[in-house]
Amino acid sequence: MGVTAIVGLTTLGVACSSDDSAPSGEVGPASAYTAIVEWQAGEQEPVLNDDGTERLPVIYIVAADGDTIDVGIQADVAGATVDVADVRFADEPGEAFDTDVDVEPVIDHGVMLLVGALPDPAPIIDVDLLRYLSVATSSPFTLQITADDTTSSGIGNATVTSVTQP
Repeated sequence: MGVTAIVGLTTLGVACSSDDSAPSGEVGPASAYTAIVEWQAGEQEPVLNDDGTERLPVIYIVAADGDTIDVGIQADVAGATVDVADVRFADEPGEAFDTDVDVEPVIDHGVMLLVGALPDPAPIIDVDLLRYLSVATSSPFTLQITADDTTSSGIGNATVTSVTQP
């Protein structure tokens, strides 16, 4: 019984840790979300801990269509961005806001990205998103994400190459 559980967990771990929905040279879901997180981490103001040291920015990711982002994609993105951001996936936007504070900011001085539908894998894709600082404060963006074999994330490699605000 113990061996079955270990084999089952090992199989689950392998099945959930690859972005095999995109061929090499194309931007797939995990590489798109990773590029989005890396872009946002570079945009965020530093947040300090109580002792004055800088901490990683908190970035919530929510699918705009209300679907749950695949757990394997979540694992890939979290692993690829562990050194640049504290990434938290939520099933609905309300999970990202601190309702105990009047202006309902994003928890832990973070941001929430409401990410539009990802197109089919391609060498270059456009993704619409809304960036929230609080329930009432948001900004729309369209990110152009390009496959990039020179990045080091290792999960399909992509970079945000253009940002527009409609």
